[in-house]
Amino acid sequence: MAPRPPARVQHHPRAVLFNLYLALVVLACGPAIASPSGEPPIGSPSPGSVTLAPDAKAIYQTIARQVSTIRQLEAPDRVEPVVIDGPTLLRNLQAEFNDANPAEEIAKSERLLRIMGLLGADISLAQAYLDLQGSQVIGYYDPKVKELFIVSRDGALGAIEEVTYAHEFTHELQDRRFNLDSLGLDTIKDDSDRALAILSLVEGDAVSAQIAWMTANLTAAQLGEVAAQASDPAMLAVLARTPRILLETSLFPYQAGPGFVARLQARGGYPSVNAAYGNPPVSTEQILHPDADATTLAPIAMVVPADLAARLGPDWSVAARDTFGELQTRVWLREGGVAGDVARLAAEGWGGDRLVLMDGPDGAAVVVWTTAWDSVQDARAFESAARTALGGLRLDARLASSGVRVAIAIRSAAAPDRSTAAPDDATLVTVLEALIRS
Repeated sequence: MAPRPPARVQHHPRAVLFNLYLALVVLACGPAIASPSGEPPIGSPSPGSVTLAPDAKAIYQTIARQVSTIRQLEAPDRVEPVVIDGPTLLRNLQAEFNDANPAEEIAKSERLLRIMGLLGADISLAQAYLDLQGSQVIGYYDPKVKELFIVSRDGALGAIEEVTYAHEFTHELQDRRFNLDSLGLDTIKDDSDRALAILSLVEGDAVSAQIAWMTANLTAAQLGEVAAQASDPAMLAVLARTPRILLETSLFPYQAGPGFVARLQARGGYPSVNAAYGNPPVSTEQILHPDADATTLAPIAMVVPADLAARLGPDWSVAARDTFGELQTRVWLREGGVAGDVARLAAEGWGGDRLVLMDGPDGAAVVVWTTAWDSVQDARAFESAARTALGGLRLDARLASSGVRVAIAIRSAAAPDRSTAAPDDATLVTVLEALIRS
């Protein structure tokens, strides 16, 4: 349950660029992809805006034509970005974050992730997110104000600014054709897995067009410049200290999304990609397994009893809900010490899940996680891996299973008096048994 990025803003992270550079090295061995030759500040220059270099406008216009042709979408008449400096970017990121993530919601996310063992007690989720974004973002498109922003100190264009523009201009093309707001990302409040899946379509599409543009238009020297920017030591230091759940969910749409989009293109070219905006993916499972039939990967609807909190005691209430999905389940298992491939295989049988954070008296809290799996064998594989993870993370938890269902209850280690505040083992087991039978 990581912070929600502002749904109206599509950010371009630097960490993705190095992966793109490596992909281009591979692509160079095969046939090239041909192509023809507060609110963010908008409108007139304002504090933080940077004046474009004399030749920049013509370069941006050329890139816009090339990307529009690659993506097979009509370009707008105005294609010049608003160029801003670094401090303005940071102010915009802070304002956007605060708008999308009320303090109360961030506090709930922190509690849930801490109880799950995914966030250290001394880590501020909001600060970790802003540090990550501040080190990564070099451009973004905002569908709300229909503006594209590029970060630059002096308005000049290097390879990094051109690549960023190619990516963000694809978002502008998407928005004109499909209306990005219609995807409903700003209305998804308690299903981070579904939000990640939709973002993977949007970002995978943009990354694919960006790679095609880079392959056709950048020289070897320019590709080296991109790689150098993407391996900046200060940026890598931020990545190293970012909580794994936040890092994985932030980069997933850019890293896994292109594979999903590539499968759509293989089936029917860009018309297939365009059709996906009318019926977007609903789970990271669909993104991770693009060759599978989407209908067979439809998530199982998980029923959580309306009186779940009351079953823990009279003073308990539901604070937050979420769906982890295959991706975040895999991250949790790995954080608990489950080996990489074992964690991946244990999460692959995911069929559906629901997390519920419940608050009780005297600061007590419990996370109940109910899951469904594609087969009994898949359920047993997850159960075994989950027991390892619970031990590795040293969580105070109880687990129950039956058939394809596995349910876990984790008590907050912060409960000041577990004997009176937190539910006892018998109560937790009763709740878990009710969940796996529902």
